[in-house]
Amino acid sequence: FHTVLALASVLFIASACDSEQAPSGARAEAPVPVEVATAERRNVARQVNAVGTLFGSESVSITAKVTEQVSAVYFEGGEQVQRGQVLAELTSAQQLAMLSEARANLRENQLQFDRLTNLGRDIATAAEIDVARARVDASEARLAAIESQVADRRIVAPFTGIIGFRRISVGALLTPGTVIAELDSVQPLKLDFTLPEVFYSEVALGDVVDAHSAAWPDTPFPGVIERIGSRIDPVTRTFEVRVLLPNEALQLRPGMLMSVSVAAGRQERMVLPESALLQSGDRSTVFVVDDAGRAQRRSITLGRRLPGLIIVEEGVTEDEQVVVRGQMLLRPGAPVNVLASRPTGSYEGLRVP
Repeated sequence: FHTVLALASVLFIASACDSEQAPSGARAEAPVPVEVATAERRNVARQVNAVGTLFGSESVSITAKVTEQVSAVYFEGGEQVQRGQVLAELTSAQQLAMLSEARANLRENQLQFDRLTNLGRDIATAAEIDVARARVDASEARLAAIESQVADRRIVAPFTGIIGFRRISVGALLTPGTVIAELDSVQPLKLDFTLPEVFYSEVALGDVVDAHSAAWPDTPFPGVIERIGSRIDPVTRTFEVRVLLPNEALQLRPGMLMSVSVAAGRQERMVLPESALLQSGDRSTVFVVDDAGRAQRRSITLGRRLPGLIIVEEGVTEDEQVVVRGQMLLRPGAPVNVLASRPTGSYEGLRVP
């Protein structure tokens, strides 16, 4: 027992000596090299979200003009057709025969008129020449009428677009107004939606909007405002907006539901480079450099994102230095060595790693 006590005393004395030789404070921590940006207040467009529906820039239901039987169909549906392209033909044997007869009558009357005119007034009277001219005019009118009847039996596309599924078959008897198919011009498309009346003074013709479709979730479809409604709906207190969406790749179709983001007016907001953001679950934080040159972690209320920037609703004040590079090596209270400092505006439009 006495031996154990002696050994413990020796260890205690040795420990005390070591403590006296150690420095009184903790070992100095090496500063972490970082790059910072200055928090700025900036006028940014207020984002308004809405939903809208796509419509063709031109849309029509193609119908028959006469009562007749279908003799040929030249489309199936879903394909693009050109203006003037023949889509279907109706039986027109009788009209074609009448057309041949009318052309023959016109030739005969024209020859008679030419003979009388060439003979001159010495042989043919003025009355005979006038009667011959009237017959030519009547023949021409008759021919034009029959040609119109023949044309009514050839159904053509009134403009270039995507045609819907055909609703007729060869042999079917059509009557005036019978729908053959729908035709939509899809380049460009019209996107119609409504906005609350509070934004009526903040949107203007030519403003750019971004639209998204559930069919193409990763593809934005930018467009410009072409029309703004002239009235406010007294029930919903909204007004109509129409946007033209280019559709060169033909990805969009009339009837699609689109989510729309509109830049309506401008408001002053605090902005930071997007690279300053540290996201952990639902918590958004940044590191701020204090007056003592140490990093302090701040929880922020995150607004919407801009190209290369984020809007901060709360948590950072103007002109504070926020770490945009090197923050992954930081802990709260750690000293920092600022290698570079740039204004937040220099990050706009960039994706800083």
